[in-house]
Amino acid sequence: MASDFKLPDIRPPITFNPHKHHFGFLKQQIETWKNLSWPEVEKELLLIGTNLIDLYCGKLSVEEICRQCLHFSEKEGLTSAGKLKNWLGQKEFRKIKLSDNSEWVIKQGLEPARFLHIHPAKYSPFTIRVRGATLKTVVALKVLTGKEMQNQLKLKLVNQVRSEKLGLSPIKTLEKGKGISLIWTLFNSP
Repeated sequence: MASDFKLPDIRPPITFNPHKHHFGFLKQQIETWKNLSWPEVEKELLLIGTNLIDLYCGKLSVEEICRQCLHFSEKEGLTSAGKLKNWLGQKEFRKIKLSDNSEWVIKQGLEPARFLHIHPAKYSPFTIRVRGATLKTVVALKVLTGKEMQNQLKLKLVNQVRSEKLGLSPIKTLEKGKGISLIWTLFNSP
């Protein structure tokens, strides 16, 4: 990873990927990534993946989300992978509510030391569903285009970034209020 890159303090036993699931984190990282070489940025963008994901857009920081989830797990006695497994029972995951009423999924993590895997719940308050490729496209555009494309998306430039920088297929249109246009508007809001 880039030497300037600093992941928020996510203490064990929590597993949380803010690249995929935290809008505020991504917005801050874009400013850092503007000063790095593209290969360094590209490595981090891989952490977003390509699947459909839930992106938290609320006011809680990464640290605060982790703190509240850790507090919940301690209160419930979820202090080991085994205790979490018992708490989950036959379910793959369970939901909890944080202080801003956003809902978060808790499921079994893959690493023994980070057994508490969290991410925003589908259709939770302050959360939007987005394709990983769409999110990567918008983030790459924000990093690479600077003032070139302040408010108005240009299909030619979008497809150039998708194909040349991200290895993604070009798109046919930019539908206002959907997909890339929607996420672009989100990233351009104050």
